[in-house]
Amino acid sequence: MAYVDQNGLIMIEEMEAAADVKKLNAAKDSLVETLAVLNNIAGINSAFKGEAATTIETTVLELIKKVEGQKAAIENEINYINQVVEKYKVIDANMKNQINSALT
Repeated sequence: MAYVDQNGLIMIEEMEAAADVKKLNAAKDSLVETLAVLNNIAGINSAFKGEAATTIETTVLELIKKVEGQKAAIENEINYINQVVEKYKVIDANMKNQINSALT
């Protein structure tokens, strides 16, 4: 269902928002898998010493930080989309009630 403002302007399409959330969840799942791989690399690398091991450790830690940031951003976006959908569900219900009250 599309949620509209008082002028009939579509503010959000619930099915499209759900599709976006589904895509974002898929991306988040990929990032979770990426974090598992990076943590595995870090674990394997901890047995090694030397300049290459230090470089790998530094790079892996940087990548983990970036991936965790992207995952958090996706989670925030999912929450925002869900909040907007809920907001317009309430607005839509209130408008329907006002219209029904005016008609009776």
